[in-house]
Amino acid sequence: MTSRPYFQQSAQLLETLSSEDVATALLNISKASHSKVSDERINTLMKHIKVVGGHVMGSAHSRSALRTKIHSLCFNLGLPSLFVTINPADTHSPVALYFAGVDLDLDRVLPEVLRTSYERAQIIATHPVATAKFSNCLIKSILKCLVLGGVLGPTKAYFGTVESQGRGSLHLHLLIWLKHEYTPAQLKENI
Repeated sequence: MTSRPYFQQSAQLLETLSSEDVATALLNISKASHSKVSDERINTLMKHIKVVGGHVMGSAHSRSALRTKIHSLCFNLGLPSLFVTINPADTHSPVALYFAGVDLDLDRVLPEVLRTSYERAQIIATHPVATAKFSNCLIKSILKCLVLGGVLGPTKAYFGTVESQGRGSLHLHLLIWLKHEYTPAQLKENI
């Protein structure tokens, strides 16, 4: 961004902003239904925040960029055939516990070897990176086998976004475009 030709001019403009100017603008923006203000300096600042925010995963601006990509897919491919949510049950999965470092023989998982539901939830909660790796591995396997593997039929495209839930576990919202002309009723019958 700093190498762009307009940055020098923008930097000089932004240098003249005080913290009071920004606080006043934030107050006005939060009250109004739109984000434009009369101060050109604030508008310049907001434009740069939007550009940078588009690259920050999970920000409002990155979600806006994702919506643009989805709209492009819908324009080019039509409406998606399926909307699927994949929500791995990490607290009930021996594989998630294995990722979290619990010593388990995954070939012989017996109920008496597994911990209580509360203990499993504690293990998962204290190992967020391992849980994210488990979710990623499971979701990639589902995409490879079910979506790209043709279980649903030939696939034109898919688009998914990962979100976290209130308890911190991850889930995937997935749009799938299939290569067929089934009506929703015919698709349901075939599945």
